[in-house]
Amino acid sequence: MAEQGRRLRWGIIGPGGIARAFAGGLAHSRTGTLVAIGARNPTKPEYAEHFPGARVLAGYDALLADPDIDAVYIATPHPQHAQWGIAAARAGKHALVEKPLGMNVAEAAAMFGAARQAGTFMGEAFMYRLHPMTAKICQLLKDGAIGEVRMIKSSFGFAMPEFDPDHRMYSPALGGGGILDVGCYPVSMARLIAGAVSGKGFANPIKVRGTGHLGRTGVDEWASALLTFEGGLIAEVSCSVSVQQDNVLRVYGSTGRLEVADFWFATGHKGGSATIRIVSNDGAENSVTVHESRWLYSFEADGVADAVAKGRPEFAAPGMGWADTLGNMKVLDMWRGDIGLAYPIERETAERLRI
Repeated sequence: MAEQGRRLRWGIIGPGGIARAFAGGLAHSRTGTLVAIGARNPTKPEYAEHFPGARVLAGYDALLADPDIDAVYIATPHPQHAQWGIAAARAGKHALVEKPLGMNVAEAAAMFGAARQAGTFMGEAFMYRLHPMTAKICQLLKDGAIGEVRMIKSSFGFAMPEFDPDHRMYSPALGGGGILDVGCYPVSMARLIAGAVSGKGFANPIKVRGTGHLGRTGVDEWASALLTFEGGLIAEVSCSVSVQQDNVLRVYGSTGRLEVADFWFATGHKGGSATIRIVSNDGAENSVTVHESRWLYSFEADGVADAVAKGRPEFAAPGMGWADTLGNMKVLDMWRGDIGLAYPIERETAERLRI
């Protein structure tokens, strides 16, 4: 456990591309430092380049056994999140787990249960949720920038360069498809906005209806869902791994609409500026520019450290706690249920972890 006033010492499980992004943000955080990475093949020469100064340990168990590590960032493929999140808690390590926290709501609940029993932090790594730009979007909507919020439309979709059944985006064994990997973002944002305009940290829909296309390997290559919230607010969300979408968040109100491109990138990985467009019903436009010098992934590292320093097992930010994650996972479960998408690996994990 971290001592009061000392920088949180981090380890990384699963040193892939997203782990590199987190390591960059961590290096520019105010609270943390990267100590080591756990790797199945520790002899790869690129680790020294992408994780400078970090020790490379042979395997994930070795990382969890290291007494010089306070917290771990878990960046493995989705099906391994529950296994290593629970193992981290049992090893007495705080854990930040890349989204989605688990493959389903049952796995997420088991992970939180392990952290509760161990007295450790456990959180889902939605980096955009802790960024000031997200707070600005919610504040504008709460202040009536577009009147009464009535509809939300949001997408996160891209087209893979080519079909590869072994790539994690198409592999059922690796939790492939759009809903879990990127569909979780527009669902998360829609629930955040619905909560913000009703004076809460988040809101869960009262109805979910999903549709989608299951491709050659059986995973969702493109999918959409309709979320209905109390009060009549409706959110249309979509995702894809084989279709390039415009990836713009649009929020429609009684007096106009608010638009943000690629909201999950906020002002950029290394800081910068981004624009929130507000267009009134009569066509008049007003832009709000958000400037932020801090790195995108530094916010979640600092959020973990702040929670740990206060003895909290979950994020303190609005809509970032365990209940929010469980609500998001439930929507994803319902979306997948409507299109008949179940992964064989889920049954194996449930049996192994006795979920």
